[in-house]
Amino acid sequence: MAQGASGAGKTTLLNALAKQLSTGVVTGDILLDGQSLTLGFERNCGYVRQQDLHVETTTVREALQFSALLRQPRNVSKEEKFHFVENIINALNMYDFADAVVGVPGRGLNTRQRKLLSIGVELAAKPSVLLFLDEPTTGLDSQSAYSVITFLRLLANAGMSILCTIHQPSAVIFQQFDRLLLLTKGGRTAYFGDIGKHSQTLIQYLERNGARKYNSKENPAEYMIEVTSESSDDWPNIWQFSTEAEKCTEQLNHLKLHVQEASEEVKPLDNSEGAEYREYALPFYQQLYYVSFRVFQQYWRSPEYIWAKILLACVSSL
Repeated sequence: MAQGASGAGKTTLLNALAKQLSTGVVTGDILLDGQSLTLGFERNCGYVRQQDLHVETTTVREALQFSALLRQPRNVSKEEKFHFVENIINALNMYDFADAVVGVPGRGLNTRQRKLLSIGVELAAKPSVLLFLDEPTTGLDSQSAYSVITFLRLLANAGMSILCTIHQPSAVIFQQFDRLLLLTKGGRTAYFGDIGKHSQTLIQYLERNGARKYNSKENPAEYMIEVTSESSDDWPNIWQFSTEAEKCTEQLNHLKLHVQEASEEVKPLDNSEGAEYREYALPFYQQLYYVSFRVFQQYWRSPEYIWAKILLACVSSL
């Protein structure tokens, strides 16, 4: 989990790691298990954005099926993909509105249902590497936010790697995460490591380095943001010279060394080999078919758009 005050660069960091940045210059190396990213990295990852963007004329089930058809490997049959979609609907408890039209905000699915659909669309692609989520609890009430994070916890327990940014979570939600990357203004690292049971690992680190005493009735997430953003201490500088940062660097170096030794013994796959190394799951003609079908379906379900075009053509001709 990445957390920090507004403007600390959480979303920018997530976009950079997911290779979703279209502007600016990104320097440095992005490694996965100590190795460079393959050509199919983006296809094998899921990215749930903060804004829930969906085609308003489609149903929930159709949106999930479209994602499964285009993003799951070409060697998986259509029946298997649709069966997997039904499992996603069941896991997210979306049967009550599975055939509902998405609609527009305020007239269609509510905020919670839209967020579940956003997560479901990415899960329908069956990501094998990572699941990125940009502030998945934004706009949700406390009960809905807890149900979403609890489901992500179940996915993590099942072996899926999840990287999530979040802003001011409740104490209960905060405890669902394993590790924390705390950012301050300018995207500087103030802490990176385990949160610990009842956030004790994080709290002890902050108190040991000059933070005020933690009150057991406080929300540890709010306490953490307060002491790192409002105090005069330079927390990124403190982190840089801390024993925790030294141990973290040693662990990363050990991981890279271990991967290098293993890669010398096993010949790595070429980017052209294996379904997970292809940039696109389906060939171009199948992509064109499914996308064209969806567009024509959207037009058919928007009669006011069609009639407006017919009227425009007739008036212009006359």
